Amino acid sequence: MLTLEEIIELILKHTKYERKDVLELIDAKREELGRDIVNDDSAAMIVAREHGIDLHQLKPKARTRIEDITESTRSVVLTAKVVGVDRVRTFTRPDGSEGRVASMTVGDETGRIRIALWDEMAKAIEEEEVKVGSIVQISGAYVKKGLRDTLELNLGRMGRIRTVEDDEIDFDIEVPAAASTKLGELKENLFDISVTFVVRRTFPVSTFTRSTDGSEGKVMSVIGADETGTARVIFWDSLAEQMADVEEGEVVRLNAARTKRGRTGEIEVHSGRTSAVDRRLKVKMQAVDIAKGTQPASPSGKASIDTLTADMRDVDIEGRVVTVDELRTFEKGEKKGRRQSIIVGDDTGSVRVTFWNEDVEKLVKVKVGDAVRIRHLYAREGLTGGVELHVGQRAEIEVNPKGLKLDHIDLSDFQSVPTAKPVQKSISEITEEMVNKSVEITGVIMAFGETEPTYLSCSNPECKKKVTEEDDHYVCEIHGVIKNPVPRYLFKMT
Repeated sequence: MLTLEEIIELILKHTKYERKDVLELIDAKREELGRDIVNDDSAAMIVAREHGIDLHQLKPKARTRIEDITESTRSVVLTAKVVGVDRVRTFTRPDGSEGRVASMTVGDETGRIRIALWDEMAKAIEEEEVKVGSIVQISGAYVKKGLRDTLELNLGRMGRIRTVEDDEIDFDIEVPAAASTKLGELKENLFDISVTFVVRRTFPVSTFTRSTDGSEGKVMSVIGADETGTARVIFWDSLAEQMADVEEGEVVRLNAARTKRGRTGEIEVHSGRTSAVDRRLKVKMQAVDIAKGTQPASPSGKASIDTLTADMRDVDIEGRVVTVDELRTFEKGEKKGRRQSIIVGDDTGSVRVTFWNEDVEKLVKVKVGDAVRIRHLYAREGLTGGVELHVGQRAEIEVNPKGLKLDHIDLSDFQSVPTAKPVQKSISEITEEMVNKSVEITGVIMAFGETEPTYLSCSNPECKKKVTEEDDHYVCEIHGVIKNPVPRYLFKMT
């Protein structure tokens, strides 16, 4: 048990009081509770607890352990070691006010748990009062179910957090290493996981400019494999540099990682601020080959428009702007968004490129005829088939960059709709969901239909429906009177 003097020293260390102030607080507490009932030691412990210093938690046998926390636990007091820290994020509440939240993962000898720090509590991470390796004491935390129904602690305005100094405790908190998660068992929104894998494929480091503060970032990725499957593993900033010379066949462990769903739908593993990499591990792994596992889409680099397919990612294109669509707004749940598209043409065809939310600002000065170079796009199947390109977080656009000569591209050769080729499908893959979508199939012609192969169609390039002749004009069931219907060929083949 701590002595009176030790308790006073702890109060002095964690408050702005002077010694005489602490002695007055102790004396006032004895007066309040009764001098015959409470002595100086007990009064000092109460004063310490009222200032967020839980002396009970500093004793190894008495403190709460992570395994003791249940959904019904109230006003949690916990002393544990920080093993992971995430950045502070801002969000907008339903009433329009701005909120802030940060998170950290703490552990003890019985397990790990995530703690969300809300608003003022987030300062502990923002001002780096709390770091990986710190021992912290929290009080007034409440329990909620978080991602994937795991228990999390939340620290709000009624909570407290402080860093515990080495001389305050007479025991060590040893946090067992996180068990390695198998790549074939990855799920979305896992955090603080460890993955060990054989590098099957590597991709070079690339740089990008962050839209939030204009700073430069770096990113590189590998395809990793273990005995259960494959996954893309993405390294950011300093870890991207550390992995720049990685070789295929090398065994790597990434600690304190998280998972998220990639743009093409697969689960990816990402490094974070507190992640660490162990390289050239001398272990034998029975890892699957990429051909046998799930192979994520590869970065594609510079591509001509006629070679685009819906599974491509990290695509670079160059061309001239054919059209600039109007800025559109939309609502998704309670959030509002913005979307604007351009059609870009090169020597081989044209494609729609869509910009989202704050990225639409990149189109403010873009006009028809401009030469553009756009990097780090990803491809998707469009609503009516074909391929569209989309601008993501890392995308960059250069307008009329020096040295890019595209004057030979004649804009009159392009329609107001993109010509990127439709998505290839096998006949067995064609379903009702594909009605009104353009697809491309390859097969053997078995027979021709007997109907007339030509017909007049709507001149709207996004319609193409057959028109009917009424009196002295043609009518489309969707767009009404059509002055100049377009003749088309239709062959029915089996």
